Amino acid sequence: MYVTDILVRFNGLGWLSFRANGWNIFDVVVATGSLLTTISVRVGASGYLIDQLQKLFLVSVAFKLVQRMNNLNKLFKTAVYVTSLLFLRFVLFCS
Repeated sequence: MYVTDILVRFNGLGWLSFRANGWNIFDVVVATGSLLTTISVRVGASGYLIDQLQKLFLVSVAFKLVQRMNNLNKLFKTAVYVTSLLFLRFVLFCS
């Protein structure tokens, strides 16, 4: 799924725009590492190093949310404002 996301962004942005954003390079490293370590574990290759690398890459996937965190904050703030306005309207017009 992450590899598909990267391929879509790469095709949409082109190489120069894609590599200009550091988050895109981070996504490539994390998605590739996650894919390779997951495949190696599924095939049966196990060991301390592979297990630790898989944990590192899978936890790094969570950092993908950081790049979108500002948008999430805006969404929640907007929802709070809309709820507050609806409550104010209810208080003013229903009392």
